[in-house]
Amino acid sequence: MKRTRRNFLKQSASVSLVAASSAFFRTSATSAGTKLTSSELVSYDAVGLAGLIRKKEITPLELVEDTLRRIERVNPKLNLVLTKLYDVAKAQLRAKQNPGDGVFAGVPVLLKNIVQYKEAKIDQGSRLLAAMVAKTGGLYQKNSPFTDAMEQAGFIVTGVTNAPEFGLIETTESVLYGPARNPWNTEYTTGGSSGGSAAAVAAGIVPLAHANDGGGSIRIPACQCGVFGLKPTRGRELKAFTENAPEEPIQISSDLCVSRSVRDTAAFLNIVENKNNAALPPVGFVSGPAKKRLRIALALDGLNGTQPDPQVEKAIRATAKLCDKLGHKVEEVKLPLNGGEMTDAFIGYWAAETAGLEMLVKFQGLKREDVLEPWTLGLIDLGKKRGVEACVKQAAKVFGEAATSLEKFFQTYDVLLTPVMRIPPYKIGWHDPRQNFEMLLARVLNEVCYTPLHNAVGTPAMSVPLSWTKDGLPIGSQFAAWRGGEATLLQLAYELEAAQPWAKKRPTVFAV
Repeated sequence: MKRTRRNFLKQSASVSLVAASSAFFRTSATSAGTKLTSSELVSYDAVGLAGLIRKKEITPLELVEDTLRRIERVNPKLNLVLTKLYDVAKAQLRAKQNPGDGVFAGVPVLLKNIVQYKEAKIDQGSRLLAAMVAKTGGLYQKNSPFTDAMEQAGFIVTGVTNAPEFGLIETTESVLYGPARNPWNTEYTTGGSSGGSAAAVAAGIVPLAHANDGGGSIRIPACQCGVFGLKPTRGRELKAFTENAPEEPIQISSDLCVSRSVRDTAAFLNIVENKNNAALPPVGFVSGPAKKRLRIALALDGLNGTQPDPQVEKAIRATAKLCDKLGHKVEEVKLPLNGGEMTDAFIGYWAAETAGLEMLVKFQGLKREDVLEPWTLGLIDLGKKRGVEACVKQAAKVFGEAATSLEKFFQTYDVLLTPVMRIPPYKIGWHDPRQNFEMLLARVLNEVCYTPLHNAVGTPAMSVPLSWTKDGLPIGSQFAAWRGGEATLLQLAYELEAAQPWAKKRPTVFAV
């Protein structure tokens, strides 16, 4: 789930990143002068594609046109890409005599429908903002520092991906745009709120797509779609919103990406990282695994005290065994947290952050039932009932106490391993936002009980695609570290990627 409502540098990326190898992605064309086919191109990650462009084995225009063909091929089945920025992408290419020397120069990318980007009519999956966009022509007159950094690194934006209303729920089934469908089985959800982005990467449309996370919205769809997703430390990245975006009282949201390779995410983090944040020494580009063996804590209990579904537990225990086999020390633990208190504080804060939408509806002279979904309305009413100030105050207290406990916990352990979701991927409709609010709230809190912790305390966490169900649906494993620990997580992810590769796995619906 991701940044709602109220949250509406050029940084140099060394060319040497292109030289960083990933064992599961090709690094050069098969033979000189041979035109690469779409099925060959899909075997490259984003860093690898930029390398092909730099070596003039393919042009950026050819790559963009290939991406647009992939969108046309699978989007009718999956409903992942809402806005196809064909003209924008080609205009960007025509404006540049060469793609530049950024690490992603000339590589097509998709943006989630929750980001500040001037060239697209971003409406955050909401009929309310869609009505405002219809009046104004667009909410944003300029890019954010985050999207500026993406363009300066050479990305070519080719489309905007499906997301739920304001990113408020962990499925992608908005009333405005309809459900995004999982390429592993189209009857199943992609997860959310970065569901369109994660499924687009899984389906082979692009190797990397923008995503963001306010309660699990990078990690949950990465888990559901079988791709890699890292949520960074609080305040790690450049701001993704500057226009019409009051600061969150407590920053729980982060922006980064979903990808098929660890290398791509590591390179992406390097280009969008706020290297001027005095509280966080820069990560830079993490190029591979480390020799250090880690102390890994395995925790299976959700914050609500429930145990994971047997298939999920089997998957996470298999991940623990893999880590043990790689020489890491794994110990099963119970987290030193009051899970019930944390859950109550998080949903209270979530509701409080949503409550301000009602004022925006009134200002626009609209009826809230006409432009907001029942799930959103339920959160608004919950926030009003509890009191916005009271919810924020409670969250500050509870999140602070949890952070103190976790900081001490991470003095004993380097990494925490848990499930991402309590249940395996579920069918479209199970968390449909039009259902009865009280019933759906109980269902969400029961099943989304591992990811919000890391938004609340600001710790980095990632979903690594290491397991599949008996029906062939992905199950990710969540790893977290203390604040500033992205390098540790990425180094571990490289090692897991080498030990149990996922890049060549293909879903039922694939773009080539």
